[in-house]
Amino acid sequence: GLFSCPNFQIAKSAAEELKNETWEYSSSVISFINGQFLGDALDLQKWAHEVWDIVDIKPSALCDALTEDFSAKFLRDTKHDFVFLDICIDSSPIGRLIFELYCDVCPKTCKNFQVLCTGKAGFSQRGIRLHYKNSIFHRIVRNGWIQGGDIVYGKGDDGESIYGPTFEGNW
Repeated sequence: GLFSCPNFQIAKSAAEELKNETWEYSSSVISFINGQFLGDALDLQKWAHEVWDIVDIKPSALCDALTEDFSAKFLRDTKHDFVFLDICIDSSPIGRLIFELYCDVCPKTCKNFQVLCTGKAGFSQRGIRLHYKNSIFHRIVRNGWIQGGDIVYGKGDDGESIYGPTFEGNW
């Protein structure tokens, strides 16, 4: 199953390594030294100066551009699809969640999630809106995880897929 998949184990190990240190991380740059979280680009520059007496005088705009370029290349090289959800609290935007989809492992489930993120399917035969826009997270576990996806009532006990109320297939 999924839990024995190498990609799942890599993602699980990375999440465990972060140890909740990045839940509200606001920088587009995240630095690690020998597998240990260091901080953002400024923290990396300070470390390089202290350890190696290196002074990096690149403007922050250049560092940001290099980071964006590297990130885009990294995402392309995975050969996976990515989708995002823009998150709001009381109609105020707070950030974007980006999801990497392992379509090679569970294509049917990923296709369903991707279409529900984009809203391209419109409405189901039962008249249910097939997208996550304005749906809620019905369960939040502090320092743990969030759960959403009930696009019908938002309580977590109903839902709809692009294939119908439920679907057989891979997870």
